[in-house]
Amino acid sequence: MPEPVVERTLDILGAPSAGLRRVSPDVERLLGRPPRAFAQWAAGNIAAFR
Repeated sequence: MPEPVVERTLDILGAPSAGLRRVSPDVERLLGRPPRAFAQWAAGNIAAFR
């Protein structure tokens, strides 16, 4: 998607509220482990993308 389209889409959608940014307690219940940041996931799976 061209950058201007992305920027305009984000302008329309606005920033997520604090409630939308929080991690649901269901994540740990479903996965059986605490949630982790995308950066942690990426670091642990980088070999799959090389």
